Amino acid sequence: MTARRGIVGTIVLVGGVGLLLVLRLLVGRHITPAGGIEIVFGVPESSVLAIRTGAAVAAIAAGSALALSGLAFQVLLRNPLASPWVLGVSSGAGFGLMLAAWLVVAGGGGAWLGNLLMSGAGLPAAGGGALLAIVVVWLLGRRLGTFDPVTLVLCGVIVSATFAAGIMLLQHLVPNGVRGDLVTWMMGRIPEVASPWLLGSVCGLSLVGLVLGSWYAQGLDVACLGEDEARSAGVSLDRLRNGLLIAGGLLAAGSVVLVGPIAFVGLLSPHLARLLVGPRHGRLVPATVAAGAAVLLGADLVRQLVDLGGGRLPVGVVTSLVGGPAFLWLLLRRDGRS
Repeated sequence: MTARRGIVGTIVLVGGVGLLLVLRLLVGRHITPAGGIEIVFGVPESSVLAIRTGAAVAAIAAGSALALSGLAFQVLLRNPLASPWVLGVSSGAGFGLMLAAWLVVAGGGGAWLGNLLMSGAGLPAAGGGALLAIVVVWLLGRRLGTFDPVTLVLCGVIVSATFAAGIMLLQHLVPNGVRGDLVTWMMGRIPEVASPWLLGSVCGLSLVGLVLGSWYAQGLDVACLGEDEARSAGVSLDRLRNGLLIAGGLLAAGSVVLVGPIAFVGLLSPHLARLLVGPRHGRLVPATVAAGAAVLLGADLVRQLVDLGGGRLPVGVVTSLVGGPAFLWLLLRRDGRS
């Protein structure tokens, strides 16, 4: 029965990704002569199709990376509520971008550094800040002599709060126009034309995470048990936690650089995959990849269909509006089963 459930769940997820991909390529928006917005369905011209394909590939890559990062942190912390942002990755990325913008505005000797960090749409700044958050959490964990889940969460909360305070300080110092651009980025966006090396890097990170997660699936199963059970099974928890922290951090940093700090994808996707294929990581890892791709593709499709008068919604707003109630439903359903 368990094997059948895994097969059916995998088919549902893969089929869902395929259906959402087709809809994302065929659904578009058209401005009517009266100035309104009309939803159109059909095969677009080649130039428009290329743009939609680029956005769809970016959504699949970032969704897969976010989902795998969330799964890594949930195993690392043995906490189903863990997400890619629990260790301050989002705040670190925002701080890096805000710092680079402030250096450019301030001028002087630091302007050249700010311009360098803001090159490529601010990718070095955001990626550097996200990786800095992971490094600081890792160093704090090593300094305290333990990678205990509670200790890591506390370190992540401290790092996240510190970076958030830095963001508020820098927001006070930069002009309003720059502040508005950065706030828009913090809401998340799916790039229609992404840098090939960046898109390839995030795809490569997701592929490596999928292969390694599937290879070490048995160790991930054991790591979800208690400390004594895991060690008695011969699993080196310290080495595994180091690997999960680095892998989850790199995956989250790559997705933040590509699409911005999008919430709920990394939190919701592993739970959706568990619901469909079960808790064993041999099936859960690839299912999580498919779930992450489906969630972000679906959110990008929704923003094409919904117009509240102010243009297309930021994709991060869509994931939060849909992901919050959906995750609440999953929690209530799980509590009802228990």
